[in-house]
Amino acid sequence: MKKPLATFILCFTLSLVLFATWQLFKGNLEAAFMPLPFLLITYFYLKSGK
Repeated sequence: MKKPLATFILCFTLSLVLFATWQLFKGNLEAAFMPLPFLLITYFYLKSGK
């Protein structure tokens, strides 16, 4: 994997996790689980790249 793509995926994943954590602390459970499909797509993309 190329370095710019890896950096983008790392920042994207980190921002989704931070957003979900922030929403959980605010008590907004529905918004906290919104990033889950994006995280699954990222996981399957990285898993298939090996």
